[in-house]
Amino acid sequence: MKIDFQAKLKLTLACVTIVCGTNSSAQERDHYPKFSWDKVPVAFHFGESGALLTAEEAKFVATRSNFVCLEKGHGSKQFKHTEDAIEQEARQLKKLNPEMKVIFYWNTFLDYPMFRAHDDYQKHPEWWLKKTDGELDLKQGRFKRYDLSNKQVRKWWVDVAHKAVVQGSCDGVFMDAFPQVVASANKRLWGSDKYQAIQQGLVDIVEETREKLGDDQLIVYNGVRSTPPRKIGNDFMKQTDAVMIEHFGHFRSDSKECILADMEAIIKAGKAGKIVVVKAWPGFSWLDKDAMKKPLEEKRKLAAKNITFPLAAFLVAAQEHAYFIYSWGYVMDMGCLEWYPEFDQKLGPPLADAVKSGWEFKREFKHASVWVDLEKKQARIDWK
Repeated sequence: MKIDFQAKLKLTLACVTIVCGTNSSAQERDHYPKFSWDKVPVAFHFGESGALLTAEEAKFVATRSNFVCLEKGHGSKQFKHTEDAIEQEARQLKKLNPEMKVIFYWNTFLDYPMFRAHDDYQKHPEWWLKKTDGELDLKQGRFKRYDLSNKQVRKWWVDVAHKAVVQGSCDGVFMDAFPQVVASANKRLWGSDKYQAIQQGLVDIVEETREKLGDDQLIVYNGVRSTPPRKIGNDFMKQTDAVMIEHFGHFRSDSKECILADMEAIIKAGKAGKIVVVKAWPGFSWLDKDAMKKPLEEKRKLAAKNITFPLAAFLVAAQEHAYFIYSWGYVMDMGCLEWYPEFDQKLGPPLADAVKSGWEFKREFKHASVWVDLEKKQARIDWK
């Protein structure tokens, strides 16, 4: 059946209204990062493969946001294990900014060797996910996957999260790789019965994480996908606090239909009082070999030139507790600490609902007028 996207657009904006000012349906949550419309709400998500952040870098992060996820491999040249590096970094950042919420990256499906927990996983071959032919299911031929249908695997995983968050200095856990778990192509690898068991295991590990961490710690998961055929909605909204939309306007999610779907997800989750982390891209990523050959200064200029469209699309949909991330990767030299003039402009709360005309959107903020055309990939932000 052919989908009438214009009709869908009209229905979406009729049914999902962007509320003027504060989102009246969102309940204040003490464990959320403190939110403000004063400027573009920015979050950070990165790993520094060398040592911990320098004093200058830590001050930069702590004074520009109060919401950061520290990635796998952070501080790997200074610390043997990611768990120790994230713990020390969390202490450093929270000392500089007591309101900082630091999120512990802990992949829900892939066994990364930089974690101390990897050593325990290595001791349990019965936990390693296998294909129907009995061979290990490896990503890129080297990373084992967790058999989430195994209750002992889930208990081990949740215990690691508990140690980092409840016993440690982090404020929540980043549960990565949900789209990889639910991909329908896995049925051919695991068989239908195993596939269904692992889908149930994914549901179970989210619920078990919530029970172990309690209601006053953050659970962030990745996430929503609008990319065909792996289109995934916000299926864990009830059990989690936050969702990441990682491929906003990039990685085959750059069609007007995909961007609209992601904007709908931002609105829906925001109106439910949830945190939404939008990872936007400057038109290239670390996977683009030609772009990566360019000097850093050239990449910076290109990112600065291309920021208007993804930022405008974000602002049109953003609700309270929505955060913007903009870089071309997840390690420090991929633009993770780059800063743009738009982030220093006064924004203020939204003054009215978004107004649509075809694929065009307009939205007024106290200190900015935002216009975006999803079809032509054009946008304008007029700062008042």
